[in-house]
Amino acid sequence: MTGGAGGLAACLSDRGDLLAARAAGERLMALSKALDSDPAVLLTQEQGVEAFRHYPAGDVYDLTSHAQYYYHSHRDGEFGHIHLFQRPRGMARGLAPVTPPKEADAPCHLIGVGLGPWGEAVELFTTNRWVTGEAWYPAEAVKTMVAGLRLAPPGPWLAVSQWLAGLVAFYRPLIEVLIDERDRAVEAWRMTHPGRDVFNDERLEITSTRTIDPAADLAQLGG
Repeated sequence: MTGGAGGLAACLSDRGDLLAARAAGERLMALSKALDSDPAVLLTQEQGVEAFRHYPAGDVYDLTSHAQYYYHSHRDGEFGHIHLFQRPRGMARGLAPVTPPKEADAPCHLIGVGLGPWGEAVELFTTNRWVTGEAWYPAEAVKTMVAGLRLAPPGPWLAVSQWLAGLVAFYRPLIEVLIDERDRAVEAWRMTHPGRDVFNDERLEITSTRTIDPAADLAQLGG
């Protein structure tokens, strides 16, 4: 697993990137203020959270873009996290998984978002294939999906979806670094564990991670 140093600011290569990140960060702040409550409360509808259960029931699915996400927790008392995916019908032409998936509609995991005690975003992370049962796409394909993410399903989850899309837009440069680190972590594991199926090796779970603080990260950019 990679928990490397260097946050969003370290991923911006020029003034154009900086200005784009500032604008995305300011939009994210506006979307955060527009939420009636924190994302976890909204997605669980203030229910008691049962370990491994998806919230909301049936996940949030954008029928136009075929992006999908859900919130869950692995154990009682954990603050939980969001898993964000892209289904094949919403992918750009020419993107293909490393190996053919068992299910034609198997999604690609884009990023995980860890939440804190008040439902705030505190972490970004990537996972090994077995964690979500995804189809495994190479880093460049996943980055293309992140760049093209559209997430605005009409109905009760619109505000949370817009917030999540805004978070991804703001942290896109960092997410791209995490996706590259994911592939490097998997390859390093493969080299040091010969004879094992790296994508199904449960000893490798989180493949890259960074702590985040949207307000502080925007302030660091001068926004």
